[in-house]
Amino acid sequence: MQIHIFQSQEGDCLMVEDDAGQARLLSDGGTPGAMRDGIAAALAAWQEAGKDIDLLCVSHIDSDHIGGVALLLDLAVQWKVFDFHQRNGDPSAEPTLPRPPAIKTIWHNAFRDLITSNAGRIESLLAASAPLLQASRDPGLADIGHAQAQIATSIKEALTVSRLIKPELLGIGLNTLAASPQHSGKLLMARPGQAAETLGDLKVTVLCPTAAELRKLREGWNNWLRSETNRQTARKIRDLYAGQLENGTTSLAIDAFQLFDWQGVPDYKQVTVPNVASTVLLVEEAGQRLLLTGDSHPDMIIDGLERAGLVPDGHIHLEALKFQHHGSDHNLSDEFPRMVSADHYLFCGDGSHSNPELSVLEAMFAARLGPAPKRARSPRAAGRPFKFWFSTSPEVQAAGQNRDHMLKVVRWAQAKLQQHPGHFDFHFGVEPFTTLVL
Repeated sequence: MQIHIFQSQEGDCLMVEDDAGQARLLSDGGTPGAMRDGIAAALAAWQEAGKDIDLLCVSHIDSDHIGGVALLLDLAVQWKVFDFHQRNGDPSAEPTLPRPPAIKTIWHNAFRDLITSNAGRIESLLAASAPLLQASRDPGLADIGHAQAQIATSIKEALTVSRLIKPELLGIGLNTLAASPQHSGKLLMARPGQAAETLGDLKVTVLCPTAAELRKLREGWNNWLRSETNRQTARKIRDLYAGQLENGTTSLAIDAFQLFDWQGVPDYKQVTVPNVASTVLLVEEAGQRLLLTGDSHPDMIIDGLERAGLVPDGHIHLEALKFQHHGSDHNLSDEFPRMVSADHYLFCGDGSHSNPELSVLEAMFAARLGPAPKRARSPRAAGRPFKFWFSTSPEVQAAGQNRDHMLKVVRWAQAKLQQHPGHFDFHFGVEPFTTLVL
C-alpha cells in the first residue's frame, strides 16, 4: 500500500494506492487554495499515466476537506466543456489548471440526501445551478468562490459537489456500494453486516458515521434552511448563475452562507456536528491497515472499531493512522492513544489554529515511549519503532503564525529524536506530496 500525503494547507488530502498501482482512493481534497496551488498539478501526473481515481471520499463538509474537492470537480467540468468546444471546432482556451484524473465514484453524504421535510422549493433554490462552473474565467470570482476555508463556505462547496456529480454534468456515481447493493446510493454510514468494498487489492470498510450522527447533521441542515437570510442568499446565487454556460462570465458579490451556529444542535465535547459525522474508513491490503479518521471524535472512532470487531482485546495496532482533525486537542481523549497505536502517525495541518498541537503529539508519543500508565495496550506496540509524518514543513511556508507553530513542532520532533534514536523518527513534507510505502 502506498499513501501519498499532499500539501493541503490546513486541510486533509491523501491518495491511497494499492501496491500494483491499479486502484486509487482519494481521501478529501484539502482547501480550495491548496488544490489550486499544488494538488491539482500533482494529480495530473496520475491522469497523464492513464490512472483514474476509483473512489473519492469526502469525509465531511468542512471547507478544508470538501473545498478542494469542489474545485477539482469544477475543473473536470471545465475540461469537459473545453473538449465539447474542441469537438465542435469552436475556439476555446484551455482551463488554467491541468486536466484531473477521471473520478469513478464519490462517497459523500450529500445535501439532498441528508435533509428531509425541508427540501422541495428550498433545495431547488440552492442547487439550481453550479456556482463554480465558470469560476476560472473570472479571477475575482475564483477568489471569492474558493478562498474562504470556513464552515460557512463549505455549505456552498457541499452544494457544488452535489450539483457537479449529477448525470447532466459529470455523471459520477454517488455512494455506490458494489459489495452491498441494497445500500448503494443511500446515505453512507456504518451498517450491521455491511460488506467491505474492494478497489483493486484494497479493502475499504466504513466504520463511521452511524445513523445517530447523521440525524444530528440533518437537524443542523434543516435549521440552516429555515433561515430567511440563507434563502435570500440562495436566490442571489440562483439569479447570478442562471444561464452561465450561455452568457459567459459574471462576478459574485454576496455574503457567505452562515452556518456558524447549528441552532440547538450542540457540539460533542467541543467537536462540531459536521466533524462528528465524519466518514471514517479502514483501508487494508495484504495485512497492512490504514485508518482514515476525517475530523471525527475519538469516542466515535473507538465505537466504530468496536462495532467492527477490530478491538476484541481493547486495543488495535495499525500500520498507519491519519490522526483526526489535524492534531486538535479537542479530538483527543485519554483512552485513544492507549487503545489505538500505529507504526506511522500522519498529521495533516500547517499550524493553523495551532494544529497539530504539541499536547496531542506529546500524548501520542507518550503512548509509545512514555510512562507505563500512558503506554499503548497493544503488545505489538511495545518496543516497536514508529514515525510521525507531517504534511508540510516550515521550509515551504511563508512567514507568519502558522510557520512559527510548525517551527515549534520541528523543534519538538528533533528533541524527541535526540532522546530516542532508533525508536522514533519523523518527516516533514517539502514536496507537493510525500509517499509512504507500507
